[in-house]
Amino acid sequence: MTIRSAWQRRGRLLIAGVSLAAVLFAPWKIELGRAESRHAPQAVTAGMIENRKSDPQPALDVTDYGRLLHTYVTDEGWVDYARLARERDELNRFLDELGKASPNGFKDNADRLAFWINSYNAFSLADALDTVYGKHQSVRQVGGFFDGKRHLVAGEQLTLDEIERHGRDLHDPRIHFAIVCASASCPKLRRFAYTGEALNNQLDQVARQFFADQNRGLRFDPQKNELYVSPILKWYAGDFTGTSSSVGSFLGRVEATVSGSELFDFIGRYAPAEIANRIKQNPPRLHYFDYDWSLNSLDTHASGAKR
Repeated sequence: MTIRSAWQRRGRLLIAGVSLAAVLFAPWKIELGRAESRHAPQAVTAGMIENRKSDPQPALDVTDYGRLLHTYVTDEGWVDYARLARERDELNRFLDELGKASPNGFKDNADRLAFWINSYNAFSLADALDTVYGKHQSVRQVGGFFDGKRHLVAGEQLTLDEIERHGRDLHDPRIHFAIVCASASCPKLRRFAYTGEALNNQLDQVARQFFADQNRGLRFDPQKNELYVSPILKWYAGDFTGTSSSVGSFLGRVEATVSGSELFDFIGRYAPAEIANRIKQNPPRLHYFDYDWSLNSLDTHASGAKR
């Protein structure tokens, strides 16, 4: 056999081998393609699910709750509990929505803080209707009003104190002028619900109005250079001075009780301009109002008040 013939024979064998391999490999290639096709929709679906998880959830709709507040709360902050009781089902529907909500999925802390403020105020109204109105004069007469009874909020069973804690953990001290513990010396309950979109303006508004209220928030005696403020600023002094840890909060309360100097900068931001200037020029002696825990009821405090 010549060399040329040998190479020709080898070439024919090589071609035959390649052809056989192609025939044998074809079904594998087809099956592989089918497998990829089967898994491709799953991969796309998984990606879509992941994207949905990262998309922010819309904030809770507070339209109906806001209507209740506008209807049954006066400009002075008193609550017409007798008439509100007739729409208890409407209030309960909002409470149910609070229980199912997921504030961690909201787009930002403004939406979350609005959620916790509305939760605190709505459950305080409901608890006052259930346990105080027509039965007691004050929330303090109901054991566990703040730290005992639990409410379903954001999938958790929380007391009012714990709801407040969630809001305070967002570190905006103006929350203390928005949450209302159903008592006369609390900040006024407002005739609107809080929303993330309007929250900064709403909190500025309630803070300024609180410090303009000589009965609840602040009163200045220029002759004696003495400043009287709500004890809320003592109880939560750490929030107003930026020392909200347990130790820092305690030291803040001590400082507030002794001199109040750590609070003056904060008060000056929201107090009436004339008083703010006097505080800055000549720091006054600080005193705290007595706290009126009587129910913030229209029947008790402002019978027949203009609405």
